Amino acid sequence: MRMSLPKTPLFSASFKPNVYFPSFPMQCILADATHILRPLIDWRTCSRTRKGLWVRISANSIGSKAIVRRWAKRRVQEAIREELKARHFGMHGIGIKAPKKEVRGTMEVFVRQPTVAAEWGDLKTEVRRLMDAVVYMAEAKAETKMQKEKARS
Repeated sequence: MRMSLPKTPLFSASFKPNVYFPSFPMQCILADATHILRPLIDWRTCSRTRKGLWVRISANSIGSKAIVRRWAKRRVQEAIREELKARHFGMHGIGIKAPKKEVRGTMEVFVRQPTVAAEWGDLKTEVRRLMDAVVYMAEAKAETKMQKEKARS
């Protein structure tokens, strides 16, 4: 189930708890049975652990040059990494101090044009709001799952 996260002027995002999707370029390669890289991508996708938080960042809506899109993606990625670290999670959403605590699923972030000119503090504030929503949804999903298991037994 896909859950939309609060939209901001800098980016929009969605979160799929307990669902793991490879990146869009990998999906395109996997869809083409004759692609030369398909066996490699298939192996990488299958061997990657289905744990923690997978983050997919897309900056295609920024109509600038590729270097500007890549820079905007790196800024958002670094802000997410710092926010996860501030919440005592590792880079992939698994708890550092409490390994049982983790955010599971795929978060897609779609970067918008204002991200390029945004101040670092503004970007960090928006990412903090985004991660608040993601952690809340992940905890709610985990709590619902535990309640279902208790009801069965």
